[in-house]
Amino acid sequence: MSIMSNIKIKDREIKFLSPALLISALILILLLIILFLNQKNFIALPEATIRIFHNVLLVFIILFAVTVISRLTKKYVHKFFDEPEEKIFYSKIYSWSLFVVGMLIILNHFGVSLSNITIFIGLMATGLAFAVRDVLVMIIAWMILLRKKPFKIGDYIRIGEDEGKVQHIGTFYVLLDKTHNLPEDFIRVPNRIFLEKSVNNLGKNKFFERLQFRLEKFPAESSLTIANLKSLIQSSTSGIENLCVYIDIFDQRLMLVVEYLADFDQRQNRRSQIVKVVVEECREFVYFPLT
Repeated sequence: MSIMSNIKIKDREIKFLSPALLISALILILLLIILFLNQKNFIALPEATIRIFHNVLLVFIILFAVTVISRLTKKYVHKFFDEPEEKIFYSKIYSWSLFVVGMLIILNHFGVSLSNITIFIGLMATGLAFAVRDVLVMIIAWMILLRKKPFKIGDYIRIGEDEGKVQHIGTFYVLLDKTHNLPEDFIRVPNRIFLEKSVNNLGKNKFFERLQFRLEKFPAESSLTIANLKSLIQSSTSGIENLCVYIDIFDQRLMLVVEYLADFDQRQNRRSQIVKVVVEECREFVYFPLT
């Protein structure tokens, strides 16, 4: 029990002591040592340099304090929400708000009034809107994904040619795991793509698949052909649910349609098995284009 608790404590220490936090702490210690040596007359610094050091020290103290407070209290923000997407969204908003307060304190220390701060923020926002349009689009798309929830972490989705399991919804990218069994088989889809293309949510455990085969002619005994085909697909493939086989017209073309639910990780095998069955059993009336 004590070993497990020690491991958890070490993990928390590693997460808490990030490189940025360690560098900030070292700079703070260095500045404090320099000012202490100057106060004890071990070194002599000009007044202008001392003022600069004090200002830099204040900036680092505020940013360091804001970072520490954010890391220590973010876990309490998570407790107010159940959904992982809400935890991500509101923890980001909470962290950004803390840093905005810290920056306002720094600007106020340097004599910038509230009205000037408002003007400065307005000008900066206008400039950023033109300079980093793509970044702003990414952030807006990220907020839409977290608030409207077209999919959640753990869902299987398809967008364009990419499909996979949602592992993380980041500020700029959505991380998709293409194959669960293969390590580092990930796709990073930019958030703006979700504003440009339609997203198919394939579900969390089973995903919906539709295969279409163009027909040259209508089968003479269509009901019997469909029943036999459905029976052969079920017997030759395992793990398929809600299997549906029917004939329909798409884009003025006669099509044989196979719809089913299956495990995402087995999607390629299932497709190959179904295509093989259809080709073998429906060779007479399925259209095969010449290459």
